[in-house]
Amino acid sequence: MIERGIHGAVSEAISKSKLVLIEGPKGAGKQTLIAQILSEKTQSFSLIDLSQKQVRKSLEETPEQLSDYADPILILRQAQFLPNLQSILEMTLTGELNATLIVTCSYPPMMDPELREALKIEGMLFSLYAPSFSEAAKHFGLTHEVELLEERLIFGNYPNVLSDLENASKHLSDMIDDVLHTQLGAKDRVNKGNKLMKMLNILAFQCGEPISYNDIAQRCGVDNETIERYIDLFEKAFLLIRLPSFHNGHRYELKKTHCIYFQDNGIRNALIQNFQEPEFRNDLDALWRNYMISERVKWIRTQGMNKELYFWRTHTRQQMDFIEKGAETLMAYKADPSMFSYATRKMVKIPKSFEESYPEAKTSVLNKSSYWNFLTRKV
Repeated sequence: MIERGIHGAVSEAISKSKLVLIEGPKGAGKQTLIAQILSEKTQSFSLIDLSQKQVRKSLEETPEQLSDYADPILILRQAQFLPNLQSILEMTLTGELNATLIVTCSYPPMMDPELREALKIEGMLFSLYAPSFSEAAKHFGLTHEVELLEERLIFGNYPNVLSDLENASKHLSDMIDDVLHTQLGAKDRVNKGNKLMKMLNILAFQCGEPISYNDIAQRCGVDNETIERYIDLFEKAFLLIRLPSFHNGHRYELKKTHCIYFQDNGIRNALIQNFQEPEFRNDLDALWRNYMISERVKWIRTQGMNKELYFWRTHTRQQMDFIEKGAETLMAYKADPSMFSYATRKMVKIPKSFEESYPEAKTSVLNKSSYWNFLTRKV
């Protein structure tokens, strides 16, 4: 079993705090992590599954029933479904509930933004994604994880997918269906499943390319606002990553557009129904960029790094794929898949127009021989 990077911090938080909130996509291993930690602590617990309608309704009507549980730890699973979660969290923090509450969500729950920020500052809010490159490298060894790179490009990182590659397509399609056809949060529901599946297919084929909400809306038969709203929902549901364009008034820069990536390569490949090996693909650029950016975003978020993330592109098609802006730093990267032996070798260069416009930026090319350093860089 791969040890998760937040294992120690979550274990300590459970020992010291009355409340721990863990967010992340379904299938990432939230329940596995909690079970492992509680097994080490040899503490008893009660699991309350809020994806079950009757259980959820009962807790909505009488949240004080939580005090009737004898176990010292209560786990609220899929708590994003619960509209009165805020009051339950407050019951816990004020000591009205005499138990440690562990809350898991696969979508940001309804709660006061100030409370959310307070939980984050106090080390009680965590994000858990599918195992990252750094976690897998620590478990399998760096050399072996590098050898598994092509498998990661095609199937992604979800544990249940990697343990059953023969049924990878079904596992990944089930995850997509779950996001599309179940309630995302207490107030949000996708009610145009067919059109929105078409939207996701379009985004998958345009992965890493600047998108037009208007163009996608016309192709899907909905309005711009619907497309933008549902991209926002899917981003919150840990399905998509949205990067805004980076600009500073220089000539030809794109200013009001976004690039969309997927949180996991397997999800993207399931949408286009293509699980062929990289040597038979004509979308290697998209595979490589999606893997690099999604893995780096995971690392930044789990490490709590304060970074603004962008892409940069001009109307003349000059592009930097990924930009990290810190308080005093500007890092810019361009992905290069040509180090794969079967790819057409070409020299990838940093656009001169970018270097001239942003001389303070540190730039780098991401290729097969150096990517692992990028995925674990702490600055």
